[in-house]
Amino acid sequence: MTPHTPSEVIRDPGGVAAVVAAAHEHGRIALDFEFLWERTYAPRACLAQIAIDDRVHLIDPIEGAPLDPVAALVADPDVDVVMHAPSSDLTLLGMQFGTRPTSILDVQLTAGFIGIGAGQGLGVLLDRGLKVKLDKGEQYTDWSRRPLTERQLTYAAADVAYLIELADEFMARADRLGRTAWIAEEMARRYGPESRWVPDPDEVWRRVKGQGKLAPADRAVLRSLAAWREREAARRDRPTAWIIPDRTLLEIARRRPNSGAQLANERGLPERMRQSDLDGILEAIVVGTAAEPIHLPPAPPAELQARMDTLGPLGQILVIARAADAEVAPSLVATRDEIETFLWGELGARDATQSPLASGWRFEIAGRPLRDLAEGRIALAPAAQRPFLREILRDPDR
Repeated sequence: MTPHTPSEVIRDPGGVAAVVAAAHEHGRIALDFEFLWERTYAPRACLAQIAIDDRVHLIDPIEGAPLDPVAALVADPDVDVVMHAPSSDLTLLGMQFGTRPTSILDVQLTAGFIGIGAGQGLGVLLDRGLKVKLDKGEQYTDWSRRPLTERQLTYAAADVAYLIELADEFMARADRLGRTAWIAEEMARRYGPESRWVPDPDEVWRRVKGQGKLAPADRAVLRSLAAWREREAARRDRPTAWIIPDRTLLEIARRRPNSGAQLANERGLPERMRQSDLDGILEAIVVGTAAEPIHLPPAPPAELQARMDTLGPLGQILVIARAADAEVAPSLVATRDEIETFLWGELGARDATQSPLASGWRFEIAGRPLRDLAEGRIALAPAAQRPFLREILRDPDR
């Protein structure tokens, strides 16, 4: 096992510049961030850890080290960046620096392609990949407090110390299984230059639970309200729910109060709202009321829905069995929504041409058998051996 020597904590621009120069020279780094996100709109970076060759560099933005050059490394196509479950880290970089990643390898996702499973913590992956035991005793520490203890620094360094070795081990296994192209495709799909890490204010209404039950005209008002709330949360750097909770936002979209007095009576609004907030909400209601109603796709005919009620669960079972047979984590092959969308496409009720199951390795593992299932060319039966499901070819015309 290669020894990993941690550097001292870097607190100045010159130290960061030296680390960035080393990163460009080697062309490959491991990266992680410690941050807080409970009380802010965007994640607030407290520490950055970078492993280059056999050294770990700890960069402290709270004590003066700039993170802009680190963010630029993630956007540099000439620097390969190894990370573990980096979605929150990339959200941090996207919100604070506008960073779009270009060359990310996520060891957690990679593990799902080589039979280890998806969603595994770093400690599990290091144990199964390199037989390294990781001490996670500081997992829930407050990284914003200073000074950091030696235990905290050791913990932080360990998060990146073995990532590159782990990535090499996993990719070697993937190569033996013929999965490297699959992994490259998945990394590009999730973490490529087209990936988005900053919420679009005009689209966040889709995440409001219960919006599907609104009338089309009310849904247009919700879109305007949700966009105002998102921009206001970003401006104040506070969680969106602290501005107005979802349930209240839905009720305002339904009722559409037209005065500050009516609005102040809405349940769930924060106490002592500023006049500028009330004016902003009322303006959002006016804008949404004038907008085109937002219609959701019409519900399918009852007979077709009844067919999907049976076909959907069968499709999920089929994908799980196919993924197990291929030693790929089922969640990497398709989600339940993706399976149902693809099946709706096969039934002619929706356009599924852009579905990830419609092409590539996912089509071979899951899309093709799902099509056969929808068209009645196969039946399913339990089996005594893995993957515990047997596909029976049949004549769909009989």
